[in-house]
Amino acid sequence: MNKIHMFLSGILIGTGVVLPGVSGSVIAILMGVYDYVIFLLNNQKIKIYNKFIKILPLIFGLLIGIIIFGNILLLLYDNFRYEMMYIFIGLILGEVPLLIKKVKLQGEQSINYSLLLMSILVSLMLVILPKILNFTNLNVFNPFNLFLAGFLYVSGKIIPGISSSLFLMILGLYEYILSILSNPFSLSLNQLICMIPFFIGAILSLLILVKVINVLLTKYFTNTYSIIIGFVIGSVFAIYPGFTISIRGIISLLLMIISFFIVYNMSKKNKKIS
Repeated sequence: MNKIHMFLSGILIGTGVVLPGVSGSVIAILMGVYDYVIFLLNNQKIKIYNKFIKILPLIFGLLIGIIIFGNILLLLYDNFRYEMMYIFIGLILGEVPLLIKKVKLQGEQSINYSLLLMSILVSLMLVILPKILNFTNLNVFNPFNLFLAGFLYVSGKIIPGISSSLFLMILGLYEYILSILSNPFSLSLNQLICMIPFFIGAILSLLILVKVINVLLTKYFTNTYSIIIGFVIGSVFAIYPGFTISIRGIISLLLMIISFFIVYNMSKKNKKIS
């Protein structure tokens, strides 16, 4: 895969890691690097060093996206949240037709619409659930909670459309973890030591889920991607800000339509999506 494409994809994925409600894994799918990285990391014929070299541009882009552009986007998000969410909705929906086409081209069967609908409904439930249960931060910082938070946080980033924010809200660690990810260089030594269980959980989750996703994509490509596409569509529920009949609402709607066609046309030109 082109190194520049990997680098730029990393930047966009990094912004998705920081922005609330935006899934980094969904962006990885939209950029065509998701299953490429999954297969690469699980390829036993490639040495670990060579794997690292191949994904190094992605890692650099990811760090830049989190530390620099992520904070810039957070600033835009704070001041133009309504408009930004409509742009992201357009970006997400603009790629869905091409993801469906990818399944038809590479899968042995057509899209499993039952699984697709099921994953959309699960996404909707994950959006509604926190509002029904009214989670609040409980200020619980014991090692087990931090380990579980790390494991679930990464699982939410690897499995498209699954809300990491929901998991962190349940554990009462949402604001704390978000502030650390947005400003990693502000951590003191004591904070770094306290975060060790979180990092262990995150690494363990990465090692396990990368293998699981690889098996699913290898043996059950069509069904797996049907579920993934459902979660991609369902991720719109998490960021939908509502609609108001006003100049701001109309401008936001136009921005969504423009971003939809930009991504859709770019994807059509690049028919090889992974």
